[in-house]
Order: sequence, then C-alpha cells, then structure tokens
Amino acid sequence: MALAQEQDAEQYFNAHCKACHTIGGGPILGPDLKGVLDRQSREWLVEFIVDPDSKLDSDPYAQEMLAATPGGAVRMISIPSMTPLIANSLLDYIVAKSGGDAGPVAPTEELLPFTAEQRELGMKYFTGEEPFRAGAPSCSSCHTTAGLGAWGGGALGPDLTQVMSRLGGRVGLTGWLATPASLTMQPVFKDHKLIPEEIDALVAFLESESENTEDAPSVTASFLGVGVIVAIAILALFGFLWKDRYTATRIPLVEKSKR
Repeated sequence: MALAQEQDAEQYFNAHCKACHTIGGGPILGPDLKGVLDRQSREWLVEFIVDPDSKLDSDPYAQEMLAATPGGAVRMISIPSMTPLIANSLLDYIVAKSGGDAGPVAPTEELLPFTAEQRELGMKYFTGEEPFRAGAPSCSSCHTTAGLGAWGGGALGPDLTQVMSRLGGRVGLTGWLATPASLTMQPVFKDHKLIPEEIDALVAFLESESENTEDAPSVTASFLGVGVIVAIAILALFGFLWKDRYTATRIPLVEKSKR
C-alpha cells in the first residue's frame, strides 16, 4: 500500500494514529508528534513505527518516551498493515503538518460537564440495554466496572473503572473509542464505529465510574463464593426433605434375623 498523496497519509493517520497522538495539540496517550524528526532520526522512527515492541523492549529512549507520556502504561501496538513505505509517508505527513498550527488537543465544548442524562445513557450503552446504532457489541460483553459489580459485565477484557486515568482523561478515552487502538477491538469495531453521541455518553458514564476507589470484584471469586453457598443450600434442603426417612440398614436386618 503506497501513500503517494498527503490525503492518503492523513486518512491513514486518522484511522490508526489519531486515537493516541496529535501533531501540535499536546500529548494524549502517546507523545505529541510535532517536530518528531528533530528528536529522533528517520531510520529510528521507521523501525519504531513498523515494530514498536522491539524498541520498547530494548531501547532506553523508547522506554523513557513511554514512561513520560500520560498513557505511560499503554504500549504502542503493531499495526498489521504497516510497512517501511507507509511509515515514511506518515513521517512526511507529520513533517508537513508540523509547520503549521495543528490546533488545540480537543474542542472547548468537550470539556463541558456531562449531564445526568448522558451518564445514564452511557450506562445503557455499556450494558447493552441501549444498542449502538451501527451494531457494535455492548461493552459489558467483555468489560465491567465497580458500579456494575462482578455480575454486571464480562471478564474477557480489563476492568474499566479507572480507564479514564489510564487513557489520559476525556481526550484520550474519546480518541480511543473513536478509533480503538487494540488488536482485539480493531476488527470488532472496524465496520461498527461508534457515533459521537454514543462516545460522549460512554465517556460520561466511565467518568462517573472513575469516582469509585476500588475496582470491580473478581468474577471468578464471586462465582466460587456463590457456588459454595448454593451447594450448602442444596445439601441443607436434601437434609430437610429426607429427615427421619432413613434411620439404619444393618440394625433392622439383624433384628429381623433374630426374629
């Protein structure tokens, strides 16, 4: 795939990079990319873009850069379609955009307080009570939060109670939901993108959930505890139903033989 035109590079950047990076708008999950070629060589950057894991596992500069960003616990993922040619085209696009004003990190209205209606709608989207317009699966299929409890969501994905702080606040979470950067979520949401109204509602709900100081209880531990309680209840029920129905086997046989 050749990105011969700036428009192609911009589309690729918006689809794969914009959730974590800006060009002049400040850091989100990853560093601000404005002037990135002033900080590192093109050869190093191409290698990093194509295979970030190899750099993050061994290169001190890459590790320092990861620790310094707001989403320091979130490693950049490898993009399956990425090639050195695409990486170079993206760098050309970043250089071109670095020459002008890229604007603020997010529009001012995004920082306005969310309403109670948005938080309630976000919970409905999260749990699946309100379906997403494009048919995306509910968040609770794989995730849970402290407010929903262990039985209010899935355990396939991480607990999202504190996802706001992990992804750098509203801006990072909004960008992530618009273009999920994880290899698990990308194919799921590729043809089922969330609309801005749905994203705002989810961010509102997760912002309110972040006020919980504890994560959601473990689904495994809760399941085990409920299983033990149910087993004890069943044994107690059988004990009650069979009370006085069985006294002995050997003694009646011995007494009968004596007679």
